[in-house]
Amino acid sequence: MRRADLAVVVSIGLLGAAAPSAARGQEMPSPQMMQAQVQRIAQERPPEAEAPAREFLRQIAPDRLGSLDSLRANSPDLYWQEVGQLMVQRAMVEGLSRRDTIRARTVAQMFGIEVRARGIQRAYRGAADPQRQTLRGQLEALITRHFEIEDQLRALEIADIERRLAEVRADSERRRQRRAELVRWAVEDIIRDALRPM
Repeated sequence: MRRADLAVVVSIGLLGAAAPSAARGQEMPSPQMMQAQVQRIAQERPPEAEAPAREFLRQIAPDRLGSLDSLRANSPDLYWQEVGQLMVQRAMVEGLSRRDTIRARTVAQMFGIEVRARGIQRAYRGAADPQRQTLRGQLEALITRHFEIEDQLRALEIADIERRLAEVRADSERRRQRRAELVRWAVEDIIRDALRPM
């Protein structure tokens, strides 16, 4: 795996567990599809991707805009990997926000953490041992926060499941209470159909 690919794997790996729970049954892309999209953008380098990626970064981690500019000047390959990652994440948040703004905001927070983690990952590569300990501590704090947000997404999912379960139970109870009436109506419908002229 190339070094430029590591940043993609870090982000996709972090979100991998959260994406299905972020929008169960809402057509979230698989980590493999996400990685392929990131790689395509990184290889093709479409200029029209830069402004939306930058705007998305401004929304989720405005403190990282300077590092994006630094990547652009010093490492075009890593810069386009980051642009690709931001574009894929932006599309996910936009798709999710059409159905659930609360989950979309929560996932955007996770993406902000992932941007910061990728920045620390890049800094770690060239850091001396004492600085690496500091960076490791920062990563641990970020990933702890990431897991806390993931737990929030799971709590939302559990609440949805409990609400749907309560609705199904209430509907089942209504049907049980009205069973005689529902049976009578069904029988009458069948008899009416039987007596209709052919």
